[in-house]
Amino acid sequence: MSDRTNEEKLKILQERLAQIQEKKEIHQQTQVDNSKHVAPVFEEDLINDNEIDPILPTPKDPKNKSNGIKYFIIFFILSLIGFGIYQFVDLESIFSFNEENVEEKNLNNVDLIYYKSEFKGNYIVLLNSYDSVIDAKEEVKQLVNEGYNCDLFQISGVSNSEEEIFQTYIGPFNKLEEANQYLKSSEGIKNSGEIITLQ
Repeated sequence: MSDRTNEEKLKILQERLAQIQEKKEIHQQTQVDNSKHVAPVFEEDLINDNEIDPILPTPKDPKNKSNGIKYFIIFFILSLIGFGIYQFVDLESIFSFNEENVEEKNLNNVDLIYYKSEFKGNYIVLLNSYDSVIDAKEEVKQLVNEGYNCDLFQISGVSNSEEEIFQTYIGPFNKLEEANQYLKSSEGIKNSGEIITLQ
């Protein structure tokens, strides 16, 4: 027997089995008497039966067109979110270092030495640091109006720092006790002030 003959036999057998299964389902639906005996079907009968229809391929389901719409909606929403982040979130400030914080860290990491030769005294009450001389002058003006001996300097001119920032101070004082009195004179000065020993 050739392979083709075996394949044909297999197809015919499968078709016949399918027909038998359909007949069984029909019999069950119509509730035929179960006491009747069905004659057995032999393989030879299946092969010799010429009335068996060939097996037809099953039709393929059409592709769902709504998948394209779903992907388009998802892409559209992600695009809107990306545009919103680009427009309304300041990514530069998030991903870059804050220059003011870097300057403060530099001031804290370096042991600053304030030169005594620039002042007429031994101590000063150091207040605040500013990038702008205008902001520093505003604080000086406010404290002078309150009666303090206040002034400002550029830190690179009076210390070992090369920073180009401005600092406000009260003083100078010859005695540490006097500097402490001014430091404790108001809550604002107490919170922002620090006594510096001039060298």
